Formats: sequence, structure tokens, C-alpha cells
Amino acid sequence: MSTKSVIGAAAAGVVIGAIAGMMIDPINDKQHKKIHKCANNMFKTIGTIMDELMSM
Repeated sequence: MSTKSVIGAAAAGVVIGAIAGMMIDPINDKQHKKIHKCANNMFKTIGTIMDELMSM
């Protein structure tokens, strides 16, 4: 397995795990907004990492 596919699979696992965790655990509005902001930053970071890996 190549390094790119391992990193991509790990990133996908993190994202899916975060989404599943949010769906299972009920939260209030303040926590939801905080998680939403953090998730947006996480997706941007993952996208940047994947772009960098693809350009190598």
C-alpha cells in the first residue's frame, strides 16, 4: 500500500469517526456551533494535506 493511500484512509477514518460521534452523542447548540467550527477547520486542513500529497 502506498503512503498516499494510507494517509487518505486515515483522514477518511477520522472524518467518518467524528461524524458518527456527533450523531450518536446529543449535544446542545453552543457545543454544536463549537464542533461545527472545529470540523470546518479540520476539513480545510485535511484538504490542504491531500492537495500537498497529490502534488508530490
